[in-house]
Amino acid sequence: MEFRQAEHFLAVVEHGGVVRAAAALHLAQPSLSQSIRVLEREMGTPLFHRVGRGLVPTPVGAALVDPARQLLRDVAIAQASVAELSGLHGGHVDLGATAGPSESPLPELIGELRLAYPSVSVHLSEFESEADVARAVRDGSVELGFGYLDTADTAERTAFRLESHQLQTDELCVALRQETADALPDPLPFELLPDLPVIAVTSGALGRVTIEAALRRASRRTKLGVVTAHRQAVVPLVAAGAGMAWTTASVVDNSGESGVVPRAMEPPVLVDLAIMHRPGVLSPAARALLETALRWRDRQV
Repeated sequence: MEFRQAEHFLAVVEHGGVVRAAAALHLAQPSLSQSIRVLEREMGTPLFHRVGRGLVPTPVGAALVDPARQLLRDVAIAQASVAELSGLHGGHVDLGATAGPSESPLPELIGELRLAYPSVSVHLSEFESEADVARAVRDGSVELGFGYLDTADTAERTAFRLESHQLQTDELCVALRQETADALPDPLPFELLPDLPVIAVTSGALGRVTIEAALRRASRRTKLGVVTAHRQAVVPLVAAGAGMAWTTASVVDNSGESGVVPRAMEPPVLVDLAIMHRPGVLSPAARALLETALRWRDRQV
């Protein structure tokens, strides 16, 4: 599969048909249709089903999406590397993160990168869980991923099949209303957790998985009160009396909710904030951001 074929194929996938894809590519519709027919002939099988007025990938077409996407990214990396060696400036980096890391050092890192390289553009996509971020990095949707990893679970890092660089270790605390926290010790043993419903983020997020494991080790049961994909809503929900929630102290402090306080847990619950990427060569812009992140990490010591 050649670069242009991959570009044409993905455009049809993303736009659901030849007409819209041709317009997006500024290409004549017959030329795009011919390109897809040639690719199907080379593959020896149809890549699309017609559904109504649109096209959807066949099982073979669906299996081709990730390799085609990675081919485009590899070509972009090669072009950017050549441009860098030629003394040109610019570039682009696609980042993926969960909402938690986007509230910690990530804005500072992007700002530092842009100050050093004003012509570099950044696109940040938000995902519900660290597993989603890892999948996006693996399939080429984003080049770098930010997310939490279990400090003790090296098997998890191996399972992601990505290179990861620890940036900082965060401690997960329980966020409580002030009047509830005042009656409890700090740090708070798991067995003394108040009998409150839990405000949790979507299943699969590393913070939730880690806390649930800690609760099992302490033989402590809790009940779900609210499940939300909007992490920024967690602390306001605590303030409104919807229950308690696990997050980091910095998220509570930066929320602006004066009636909510964090309580550290005993034993402590730790997670690593890491930056992830596929093994191999990074684009110059992505490499610059990785180096910026590692310099930031070294300054924290």
